This record gives sequence, C-alpha cells and structure tokens, in this order.
Amino acid sequence: MSIAKIQRNVYAIGGRLIDDNDANAYLVYDDEKKYYTLIDTTTGVNIRYVIESLLEILKGKDKLKYVILTSCKFENSGGLYYIYNLFKPITIAHFPDSIMIRKGECGNRIYTPSPISLEIKQKQYILDNFLILLSKSITNGNIIVKYNDVLFSGSNTKITQYTKHIKYICDVNKCRSVSD
Repeated sequence: MSIAKIQRNVYAIGGRLIDDNDANAYLVYDDEKKYYTLIDTTTGVNIRYVIESLLEILKGKDKLKYVILTSCKFENSGGLYYIYNLFKPITIAHFPDSIMIRKGECGNRIYTPSPISLEIKQKQYILDNFLILLSKSITNGNIIVKYNDVLFSGSNTKITQYTKHIKYICDVNKCRSVSD
C-alpha cells in the first residue's frame, strides 16, 4: 500500500511513494458531502499500488465520485483509464486538455485515451467545496485546485502566487508546507 496522510481527509496516493520516476495523486474526503475526489491519477505505471491504496481507504468502489485532472500531461492523466474503468467516477478536465485526454496524447507522450465527463471552459469553476482555477502554466488547459487550505498544482511545481490562506501546496512530486 502507498498512502501518506497530508492532513485530515487529504492523502498522497501511489506515485513517488513507490517509484521516484512516477508522480503523486491526491485523495480528498469531503466530510460535508460524504464522498472522495481523486486529483490526478499518476502515470499509471504503478497503477496496481494506486488501486490497492484507493480500495483500502474507500472500502469499496462506489465512493469515488470525482477525478479532477490538473492537465493532460502523462504524469497527471496516464492512470485515468484504469481508475475510470474500475471506479466509474465523474472525470473532470479543463478545455483544451480535455480533448487531449480523450485522444490519449499530450505533448510528446501517448497513453490510453479516457473519457472526460465534465469539460470546464471557465477561468474559475466551483465544484462543491473545490475551487478550480485555470492557470495555463504547463498546458493551455492546466488548472490548479483549491480545497480548504490545500492547493493542488499538478505538474506546476513552482506555485508562489496563490499562498494566501494556503497551508500546503501539493504537486506531482510532493506536498510541502507553505511555511517551508
């Protein structure tokens, strides 16, 4: 199993916990809404460990409601195909990255195409207790996701401008305290 608790109801899953060449995904439990959201899906290279970890926390397949992809990049979306086919969550990505995920290619990487259920086109989108912001820093559809005092930045590892009211910034490599 490959789980690291970041804070109450926020976990790092798989990725760098298993393999330094992989990327992290993050699982969030919303107490108010009573469901889980996965942010990014790792590369998919070590998907067995990711799925085992998800099943351990979720205690079943029907509790993963959303998967939010911060970009179409392989390290963010490479594992979506496997996660989607097992858990059947609502998959969310920003346009035009949503098109690339459906095609299974981003930049110079090719991976298994996956469906996107909700394509965001606004610069700012609120999904229950998540604030999704278009950043365009890595790809044209790259987003950052804020949940309470945690900011999920995906492949964007150099976030500095969003630190007000944020305790942790979590990217594909690690979660770090803003005070560090």
